[in-house]
Amino acid sequence: MPPSDTDPGAATPTGGNRSPWLSMLRRCLAFSAVGVTVLGVVAALLDGWAGAGSALFGAVIVVAFSGITLLIGHFSGPENPVLAMGLFIVAYGAKVIGFGAVLLLLGRPDWLAAGWFLGSALLTVLVWQIAELRAFALTRLTLFPDHDHQASTEQERT
Repeated sequence: MPPSDTDPGAATPTGGNRSPWLSMLRRCLAFSAVGVTVLGVVAALLDGWAGAGSALFGAVIVVAFSGITLLIGHFSGPENPVLAMGLFIVAYGAKVIGFGAVLLLLGRPDWLAAGWFLGSALLTVLVWQIAELRAFALTRLTLFPDHDHQASTEQERT
């Protein structure tokens, strides 16, 4: 069955991949939304709107920083997959530093329930990482061309 033109993560006939980053982003967002929704409802029931807001705030910060990493891959990956991998490493460090800087610069709002905020941030990181790793494991990225395969294909043509 040929790949669908509407699926950005579909494999191309050459075994490559167009740009899987946006489909990874959608998958990570979907799984994270489920996790934070469940936690937000529990927080609202146990601690009111402050708990639910704290859980949502923790998730939004994690999703913002994590989503930036996948967007970097989307914009740099198709042209240069090796560069994308290097940018991922840099973005990971920037994500950790940026998350800490946001927390230090914003301070703690009076309404924030620290436990729900921390729990939600941790849950979102874990769910996001699992979804991202799963999606990445299913993606077939050609970082380095397979010269042996190309040579054998050229020999068969002649």
